[in-house]
Amino acid sequence: MSMGSRSVIFVFLAVVALAAGCLPGGTWPTASAATGGAAVTAAKMASPGSAAQLPAPVSQAAVPYTPNVFAGGNCASYCNPATIYSTVVINGEVIVGGAFGQVCTPVAGATYAACPATVNADFLFAFNLSTGMIDPNFTPVFDKGPVYSLAAGPNNTVYAGGAFRAVNGQSSPGVAQLQVDPGGSDDGQLVPGFSARANGAVTALVSSGNALYLAGSFGTVDGTAANVARVNGTTGALDKSFQVTIGVPPSGRSAKVKTLALSPDGSTLAIAGTFLQVNGQSIPRLALVNTGGGVGATATVDNWSAPILATGCLKQTSFINGIAFSPDSSYFVIADTGYKTAGGPAVCDSAVRFESGATGDNVQPVWQNYTGADTLDSVAITGNVVYVGGHNRWFNNECGTNHVCEANAVLEDGLSALDANTGLALPWWHPQTERGIGLESLTPFPAGAVPGSDGGLLVGMGVTNIGGAPHNFLAMFPETTTTAPVPGGPVMSGIFSNGRPGVDEESGSNVGVAAECMDEAGHRTTSGAPVELITCSDDNEQNWTVNPDGTIEVNGLCLSTRHGAAGSGTPVVASTCNGSTGQQWQQGAGNTLINQAAGTCLTDPGSGTTSGTQLQIASCTGSSGQSWPLPAAQAPPPPPPAGPLYSRLLNGDNVPCLKYSGGGQVVVSECLGSPDQSWTVAANGIIQANGLCLDTQGGLTASGTATVLATCDAQATQVWTYKSASGTLVNEGSGLCLDAPSAVNGTQAEIETCTARNTNQQWVLPTY
Repeated sequence: MSMGSRSVIFVFLAVVALAAGCLPGGTWPTASAATGGAAVTAAKMASPGSAAQLPAPVSQAAVPYTPNVFAGGNCASYCNPATIYSTVVINGEVIVGGAFGQVCTPVAGATYAACPATVNADFLFAFNLSTGMIDPNFTPVFDKGPVYSLAAGPNNTVYAGGAFRAVNGQSSPGVAQLQVDPGGSDDGQLVPGFSARANGAVTALVSSGNALYLAGSFGTVDGTAANVARVNGTTGALDKSFQVTIGVPPSGRSAKVKTLALSPDGSTLAIAGTFLQVNGQSIPRLALVNTGGGVGATATVDNWSAPILATGCLKQTSFINGIAFSPDSSYFVIADTGYKTAGGPAVCDSAVRFESGATGDNVQPVWQNYTGADTLDSVAITGNVVYVGGHNRWFNNECGTNHVCEANAVLEDGLSALDANTGLALPWWHPQTERGIGLESLTPFPAGAVPGSDGGLLVGMGVTNIGGAPHNFLAMFPETTTTAPVPGGPVMSGIFSNGRPGVDEESGSNVGVAAECMDEAGHRTTSGAPVELITCSDDNEQNWTVNPDGTIEVNGLCLSTRHGAAGSGTPVVASTCNGSTGQQWQQGAGNTLINQAAGTCLTDPGSGTTSGTQLQIASCTGSSGQSWPLPAAQAPPPPPPAGPLYSRLLNGDNVPCLKYSGGGQVVVSECLGSPDQSWTVAANGIIQANGLCLDTQGGLTASGTATVLATCDAQATQVWTYKSASGTLVNEGSGLCLDAPSAVNGTQAEIETCTARNTNQQWVLPTY
């Protein structure tokens, strides 16, 4: 997945479970069916034109006070379940749009269940970002819904796009501008003078200055033919200096722009949809448009085309669901659906980074990360972290098809955080959801959005549980620091490009070469430990910290050359940190890693991709064997790792986790990120939860004995050895394997005779 400015690609195969949405009158958007999911909605959230720069990943715990959203009201007949498509922060309030009809603020300090009364709020409402209290005066009335997209307007206003034709009894087809004035008499009222008119649903909006861009299932704006348009943000009048015409859709599809994103500097509009041509040029599915600066300026189509997007996916011909630009506008990331490729290199079911400044008709991704089964719906970038939402179970899972297949795969269940530089999922950040139909909306907001706020991430979803806590379709994860942490994590070799997946563990077939990472072999703590190329596994031997002084550290040792030698071919080791330039490294062009004393590059000799190869320094040549993208996101916490311990035996579409009860019973249950599914795995084989140890009932060793949580006493039945080759957990007291007889929620876990390739006995431990 990581691949840097050399545009080398690490491709993961994937399968999709598509997310569903609803349209007025009980109809569904056009979509393709896929294993494990319903139809995918044609209406996707567009990324806002502004971005929030946050110093670190947001908290994994959502605040308790966000309102709970329900179907009900005028949406009850066709919005079941409810869905949030878009949120935006304006004037201290969060404006929420989607397919819903009622909303309720929990009692202050109480849980989700303590919701005193619901109020009607068809398709749009506002709440106070600091308290969760619903704005009682922001009550616009739509003739129908849903509201699909929101964008901030000038002077504390919000633009809303949707399937409506009238707002507050006034004609406002497809798009409206509303006042956001808590406590004011005009709160929720239409802004006088704005009168843009679309002849179909507006499903994507972005704004900058006085420019408002819109896309959707319309064919005209203000009576003029258009599939994507720019209007004057004050009057709504069509800006005819913006001329972008899409065409040549895949067979059987009409030409549509599905989603939009605007760079924070307002200079570049990204559009994605069914088209294969833009303004007569061959530009498949994703185009960049130079806005010219805003209303009245001539817009031009950039010389930017990615041929990898020309290949369709087996389940979707229009597969890009979300786009987001980085805060500095230098790159953007797309979120995809589509199952597998329809033939040739493709980006189905993946998150993919492209550089905004790349040019030509052969633009390649910087990195790709595939889910290995599932749809991605939304994406947001806050600096060094890329958040992705969807219906996905995993990331770093290139060869999976509804199962986990890679040693470094990370369980996500709907909400993911990726390192913006490497593209790898952060294995220690996992506030899971119920997955459901997917997570449609991600909106970061900066510090100061309300007094005292350090910023955060708003999440709109189609489920009622996130981060192990009940939240009806809406949650907010706060930023908890104002200081950028030291970056760190795995350093994967950039040689793994163009789709080279590993072993398919469901079938056992070898389908390629697994990804390889820089590894301090043997987890040694003595100076001189060799640094090798080892299959990526998210363990502490691969948990490197990138220090401000240029040193790269693991297990208290620094990346160095053997004995400080500088000659080409010198082996690379992990040595006692001494502050020398021989232990200082700099990321160079093409993601080379340059030793500052030798002036040579970290190298996989011969570019052999063989696990166990000791790395060395050699003259910089720019080869893929010298590509080592460094992590930019926060380093994982110190060991031991903590988090979900899950089974590879799926319960339908859901992943079962090991769960404990207050009585000490240990069962399997759908992974939700709850505290009773968090386990700590120590180096000595002790697995703990809630201060107790995983043990056999009564310390018995017979096959079929149940597993329990017991007082830690260092007995052999509390020691478990993980066999990475088979994925089994062997109980040292009995010699038997931890077994899940069934993946059905509540099934008692037990010990059984170890059986080769039995998914009942295959487990994935918390990483880092």
